[in-house]
Amino acid sequence: MIVDEPRHEATLKPDTREAARDQDVREAKLDPDVREARLDPDVREALTGVFGAPAFVLPWIDRLLEPDELLLVAALAAAGMLTVPAAVAVLGRPVSLEFFERAVRRGIIDRPTPEVVVLSDFASRLEIWTLFEGWKDLPDDVRRALADWQLARYIDEKRSQVEALLAGEQPQPGLENAEYLLLAEAEALIARAEHVYLWPCDCRAVMERCRKPSLVCLRFDNQRGLGWEISHERAVAVLRDADRHGLMHTGEVGAAGDQTPLTAGAICNCCADCCFPQLAGQALGATRLWPRARYVAALDAALCGGCGRCARRCPFGAFVVEPGGRGQKSAGHLPLGVAFDKELCRGCGLCATGCPDGAIAMALLTGGR
Repeated sequence: MIVDEPRHEATLKPDTREAARDQDVREAKLDPDVREARLDPDVREALTGVFGAPAFVLPWIDRLLEPDELLLVAALAAAGMLTVPAAVAVLGRPVSLEFFERAVRRGIIDRPTPEVVVLSDFASRLEIWTLFEGWKDLPDDVRRALADWQLARYIDEKRSQVEALLAGEQPQPGLENAEYLLLAEAEALIARAEHVYLWPCDCRAVMERCRKPSLVCLRFDNQRGLGWEISHERAVAVLRDADRHGLMHTGEVGAAGDQTPLTAGAICNCCADCCFPQLAGQALGATRLWPRARYVAALDAALCGGCGRCARRCPFGAFVVEPGGRGQKSAGHLPLGVAFDKELCRGCGLCATGCPDGAIAMALLTGGR
């Protein structure tokens, strides 16, 4: 049966609660291989099979899934879906509805209807755990292995969509971060959003390759109810602060003049070191196609003071400061010491928003909408 009961530990007597916590500490100190060996074979098969967990994470699976959650994963892997009462029967003890609601929030299961639960997957669980729970609890080498696994999985997941781009097709629905957005375009999308939810950046949380701000993802729907709903004004402030810190904006700009209210999608504020779409696009040979470059920088030599800030802000090395003459000009030519390679430019606009002289404009490419 389902009962609305307090959490199990709270029902224990004080001395029993202390003993339970001591047992938890002893379990945590066990060698990871010992903890893996204790896994039921059916649970192990469910984890690495239908749930999709890599085998190397099994010694640490207790960090991500509690005992009742492991039972639920195994049962759903075998059954496909269960009614809530049937899922309770699998657990073999009374649980509250909060148990299932929490499992949804934690990315372990989904509830397509209030009466039915289905299995999510390890990647969904890992994303939530990384963003909000215990990512730093794992040893460095395990985190690195998981980061490599997650990026490789993401590349394989997007491969067919990127191959379609390479064949000249338009971005398919579901290909997130489809285009680089100028700051003004990103602000215009915020104005169209019915709601805006602030999330941590999952790419930077996983990859850990830079120290740029991470609480910068602006989503227009609130997956699993975990984001913080913020005002449109606050969202614009987050955008502008991300821009000041050298983060590019990506999303789906849509048709020119489209004012349809946005109820899904997101604006990501990306670096070139951690961003999965950036890294996957490079790995799949789709640089400038995903995310799609729609602009190219245009430098006005007459206005440029030669400070080199564009070179410091450009994530792709399109602007460089060369030895000699920083801040100097030669009549009718680019400032000495500053060089621009338009082939490396992806049109993110960070050079333009950072230029103190207003010397850089973003020119729309043919077909850039």
